[in-house]
Amino acid sequence: MEKHQGSLLKKELKALQAEGQDINDMTHYMQHTMDQSEESATDLPKYFKVSFKGNRRETYLNTDDLNLHSGDYVIVEAELGEDIGLIAPVCNKTSGCNRCPSTEPEFNNRKNGETIHKLLRKASEKDVGIFHGNRREEPEAFEKALELITKNKLNMKLVDVEFQFDRRKITFFYTAEERIDFRQLVKDLAYVFRTRIEMRQIGVRDYARRLDGQGPCGQQLCCSRFMDGFEPVTTQYAKDQNLPINPSKLSGACGKLKCCLCFEWNFYSESLKDYPSVGIPIVIADAVGTLVSNDVLNGRCAVSFEQGGTEIYDIQTIKKALKKMDSDHKERKN
Repeated sequence: MEKHQGSLLKKELKALQAEGQDINDMTHYMQHTMDQSEESATDLPKYFKVSFKGNRRETYLNTDDLNLHSGDYVIVEAELGEDIGLIAPVCNKTSGCNRCPSTEPEFNNRKNGETIHKLLRKASEKDVGIFHGNRREEPEAFEKALELITKNKLNMKLVDVEFQFDRRKITFFYTAEERIDFRQLVKDLAYVFRTRIEMRQIGVRDYARRLDGQGPCGQQLCCSRFMDGFEPVTTQYAKDQNLPINPSKLSGACGKLKCCLCFEWNFYSESLKDYPSVGIPIVIADAVGTLVSNDVLNGRCAVSFEQGGTEIYDIQTIKKALKKMDSDHKERKN
């Protein structure tokens, strides 16, 4: 690569000499061009995020400094053999990112201590042809697996089938409400396909991600579009954001609480530390009331009074009233 760049620079240098350019200008130009090429080589990302079938994404090490771009097919190291995927959108920022593969490679849906595999090479046209050939055979494998599931009388729902690039493994994704003894099924599948068989049970969230679709907001499902893994979501996330506890409004396409409830929760959680707790009594405007809600975005609080009615006050007014109550309490105590 360096020899090729050097030959190109020499050709450019001769062209400039033919045009009568000054030798110092030409030397400066050559040095500047070489510096740029060195900078571009050192700026290559050390990690790339690769997407696979079913909107599955994982982070891989770029140990060979491959110059890859978003949408490129790439051959990656697998637990057994090789697999193929697409390079996800690449960010040029190398520091200061939150949960960016370049700074936090662990955040890629892997367990703690699990090895992060390497990128092997950019896929050739032949590799891409093999990949599409595998995809064309997957529906047939799906139908055959359904026949064998029915034959073995197993109470499970087959969701998807995925061939590994080198066909050393076929993964069958399924859902089930109870534990399934599929040992005989695996033997039957291995006999038919003559390769390693993996049966992977997935939950309703993974099921929705593999199917893809649109959320109530009209956008593509977050889990399909950009999320790498799932975090636990509770109704407390909705309460902290002053959202009504309405299951039909808070549930996503999978039937579980929406993952987007987590996206801004950290902001609300930190901001609420500067706000008084909901439910405390307060004396304000010469009346006794109860703090009923906090509006973090607008910096306001709602107070419900004993004699009836609800008033909105800014957080500074509330803090002053609470501080006055505290000082009055100390005076009476003394």
